[in-house]
Amino acid sequence: MRKTLVTVVWAAVLYFSAACQQQPAPIPPTGQNAPTASPRSGNSSGTAIDIGEVAFGYTDSTGSKLLMLPQMNNLQISESRAKAMAWAVCSEGREFPIRYVEFHKRTAPAGAVGGGTFADDDGHLSEIVQGQAAPADTCMLVPAGYLQAFPISRNDLPKADRDARRSEHGRIEREARKQKRPLDLTPFQSLTEFAREAVSRIEKEKGRTAKIYWPLHRIGASQEVAVVEFNAMGDSLLGSLVLVEPTRLSFFDMPASLKKGREDGGCWRVDDDCQFNYVEMEIPAILGAPGRQLVFATLQGSEGQLILLFQPRDGKLAEVARNYRYSSTR
Repeated sequence: MRKTLVTVVWAAVLYFSAACQQQPAPIPPTGQNAPTASPRSGNSSGTAIDIGEVAFGYTDSTGSKLLMLPQMNNLQISESRAKAMAWAVCSEGREFPIRYVEFHKRTAPAGAVGGGTFADDDGHLSEIVQGQAAPADTCMLVPAGYLQAFPISRNDLPKADRDARRSEHGRIEREARKQKRPLDLTPFQSLTEFAREAVSRIEKEKGRTAKIYWPLHRIGASQEVAVVEFNAMGDSLLGSLVLVEPTRLSFFDMPASLKKGREDGGCWRVDDDCQFNYVEMEIPAILGAPGRQLVFATLQGSEGQLILLFQPRDGKLAEVARNYRYSSTR
């Protein structure tokens, strides 16, 4: 049987999932408050779009085919719903038209624990009809009209810069582990003016100081999605994914207990040594106009990847949809 990560992060996800089962009516704008995205939004043709009517999947080694993941309760998505998916939104906000092919049956031997390839999984299979995605990429599948209602915003934080930052963090982390000393975060504390202002707002909102602000996605000069790890307050640990906008902050909080984490072998996941893994979080895409955006996020663990779609609402990044992509070879 495949393992799943039992962590505080996942518990927080389940909490937000339960909280969001009943979608509230859109909140009208008041003063400077931006409007939230409606659970059903119209596109330019007037067709209603359900923001939760999405699926998740991953591409094969060629980046030309895409296998849809089952729902979190391991139930397969219906064929009619699978056939309705017309676009795949993949890493770096790349969008591809897709066409349904068939229901794919796994070819790995019964009982085998695989590494998250097409051979290991059953699922609805689609093909990319124009362009080519990255191999083994995680994508969000959406029906026709969805991207008209919620167009993709380009990430103004270059991938080369993000990759270089992640690589340098890994190098310094390995050296610190080798020399058995604390990780020096000094090289990563040089922030833009926008980020410094964001950190000040975030610290005031949360009532605790930030240990590191790790930017993931930037839209122009006024919006950014980042991961923030806060300094411990006694037994309380906290990491947050935050959407920073000019007039509001929206958080997905991931709290943990240091004492309980040490007893359980991990604070956020079973093997993390109570180290918050902000480096492995990604924002493949942000969709929608300012004030009514959706945040597509992935959180990597040792055995797989948690996939989430968020909607900013009442100071939170409220969950719209989620899934889990198992990928361990252990």
